[in-house]
Amino acid sequence: MTDRTTLRAAIVGAGRMGMIHGHLLNVHPETEVVGFVDRDTGLAAHLASQGLRAPLYPSLAALRAAASPDALFVCTPTHTHLAVIRECLERPVHLFVEKPLATTRADAEAIVKLATDARVMHAAGYVYAHLPVVQAARELVAGGVLGELLRFTAHAYVSEVFSAKQGWFFQKELSGGGVVANMASHLLFVLGWMFGDIRRVVATTRSHASTVDDSAQALLTFANGVTGLLDTSWSMPGTQMLDYGITIDGRRGTLFLARERIRLHLLEAAGGYDKGWNEIHASELAAD
Repeated sequence: MTDRTTLRAAIVGAGRMGMIHGHLLNVHPETEVVGFVDRDTGLAAHLASQGLRAPLYPSLAALRAAASPDALFVCTPTHTHLAVIRECLERPVHLFVEKPLATTRADAEAIVKLATDARVMHAAGYVYAHLPVVQAARELVAGGVLGELLRFTAHAYVSEVFSAKQGWFFQKELSGGGVVANMASHLLFVLGWMFGDIRRVVATTRSHASTVDDSAQALLTFANGVTGLLDTSWSMPGTQMLDYGITIDGRRGTLFLARERIRLHLLEAAGGYDKGWNEIHASELAAD
């Protein structure tokens, strides 16, 4: 515990992601969950059965009449984000929005403007960038260990969609898309974090199981000249957990980023790492 004021947070949307954020906020020593908001008040019993005992309110107005949250975590379906965020920001409140941010670029830009104009802290849920192993890879790239950056390959695979699916998540006009918007967007965020703005995209998507994109291949060119291929599918057999990775080639060597480790092969010693193979395991970073 610290002497900082406890952050009073509420979750808008009591579905799966809302419950996940509720549990995470519950265990954080500097946050207090003061409520959930969902029109389906019948979810209260289910929340309580999961150990989430904060009150469930049918509307933001009802939440605000009973509590004064400092931050709202928006975990509603993607197509509702703009309207929900507009209502959230009727009073200044810090804001976390689950990804994808919106179904269209216009809505995403409108959300960013609302939050910026409100002068509140705001973020979208690209959580993989906060993993210590991903942060370490980014620091190596930014620190110039690889020298001039040349190219990359990236992938994200999981075994999830092999037949037609029901619900808003698989309706493009409500979800904003399929595997690219909802899974590969994590990698797109990390790639942008590492390389900067994208200048050019050439992409192909396929819908072979559901009605949204189930797989995609995208050739990306960044403003700094780095080019590479992103390959993604949520219909990959034998991949029960998300398998993601990035390989980055530079003039001094190559970096391989995977879920559990970084492998670094250098043509010459750099940044405190030896020539040849070096390995950084995620468990070592977590221990720090």
